[in-house]
Amino acid sequence: MEDNILEMTGICKTFPGVKALDRVDFRVKRGEVHCLIGANGAGKSTLMKVLSGAYSQDSGEITFDGAVMRTSNPLDRKRAGIAIIYQELSLLPELSVAENVFINNFPRKNGRIDWKTVYSETEKLVKELNLNIGAKDKVSSLGIGERQLVELMKALRCNAKLIVMDEPSATLSKDEFNTLVDAIRNLKQKGITIIYISHRLEELFIVGDSITIMRDGRVTGTLQTSEINMDQLVEQMIGYRVKTEKIFQDGERKLSDEVILKVDGMSNSKIHDVSFELHKGEILGFYGLVGSGRTETLRTIYGASKFGGGSIRYKGKDVRFKSPAESIANGIGLLPKNRKIHGLVLGLPVWENMSMVSLYQFLSHGVLQYKKMFDQCNRYRDELKVKTPTVKTLVQNLSGGNQQKVILAKWIMRDCDVLLIDEPTQGIDVGAKDEIYKIVGQISERGKSIIIASSELEELMRICDRILVMYEGRVVKIYNNQNLNSDDVLQSSVSGR
Repeated sequence: MEDNILEMTGICKTFPGVKALDRVDFRVKRGEVHCLIGANGAGKSTLMKVLSGAYSQDSGEITFDGAVMRTSNPLDRKRAGIAIIYQELSLLPELSVAENVFINNFPRKNGRIDWKTVYSETEKLVKELNLNIGAKDKVSSLGIGERQLVELMKALRCNAKLIVMDEPSATLSKDEFNTLVDAIRNLKQKGITIIYISHRLEELFIVGDSITIMRDGRVTGTLQTSEINMDQLVEQMIGYRVKTEKIFQDGERKLSDEVILKVDGMSNSKIHDVSFELHKGEILGFYGLVGSGRTETLRTIYGASKFGGGSIRYKGKDVRFKSPAESIANGIGLLPKNRKIHGLVLGLPVWENMSMVSLYQFLSHGVLQYKKMFDQCNRYRDELKVKTPTVKTLVQNLSGGNQQKVILAKWIMRDCDVLLIDEPTQGIDVGAKDEIYKIVGQISERGKSIIIASSELEELMRICDRILVMYEGRVVKIYNNQNLNSDDVLQSSVSGR
């Protein structure tokens, strides 16, 4: 018999109107890195929340390390040796690394916290994982990749036997991801089991031993990584093959001569002398390494970050938006990098999130016309294929890809002339990515202009007319995306030339 550290058998979980898990069988061998994948809404997160005790299953059985889990309680599961590292990290930024590692579990001596042990034990964990951080460093001073590793240290401190990593690489640079891979290999050598969830499928072949695929609340198969290739994996995951060619073929589109947005010498504390033009109907890509200034450029145009110097000319007039409200009023929208914090109000339903910047359209003599509003929201739900039982569903209950579509619907409903999009497909499965690319293309075909900032060059090369490269807060190159060599773009992003 195989030595399985985890066996989840016949797991079912139903929410109002949705069967999230349908007789799921999921087994993980001791000491392996087991990848769990599926399209947004496939049931991965629900299954892991059942494992962690955050949800109780309607039926089915969980056996962990040889013992049947009788109670559904996160604290009991943690004590049993199950640790979950969610995409939204649970660190306290103003505390030190050591304080975060020991939070709620400080060792005591003579009735007081034993700080000597706190720091010495943290340093031991740092050495075990071969990290380059100090126990007394403030978490706020660390990069996102280093913060991920502090979460790992927290799990190890609790003597975790199985660690679930939910989208650990979503916001990591290439170097940070390599550090994470080294840490995972160290954990594996210590006999710790990893469940690794990611929408970046190429990573599964780097870190994983085996892959379980979920679709529509069911497990469709479990394979060794050596038994499957990327194309087969995608097809099993979403049920069809995804085309990877450009949404517009070379020579198919001709840029309009009309310049709708001209930025000249724009600067602040994070960006320097940024200049470019955006044409009517154009999709302009912004590429660069983490910290290159892509996000800050979009936020400054939008009025969310302080404008230091330079000029912005919009629709033939000099402008300087002091707030997002001014930008929105003038027809500029932003789909932000962090959709859950800056793009959505999670406690509100889909229809309110879609319509919140367009309420004036539904006013008649000072009264909101709710029928007209719901008709419009249902129209965009259908056009954008937002998977939700009803537009009255809370947006927090939607998958990441469908949440992103709700934000796109919000700006389409507002009829923005310029749409700024920051990391459009972060944390989204390959099928939802394909749908979002098509939506962006359709928006452009209507004569709207789009700027997309992304850390995925392949994404920009597929959907953009031109690609602008940033390095240390400056624009270093602008490429026309016809017969473009990706190596040239990468070289510019690394060298600044």
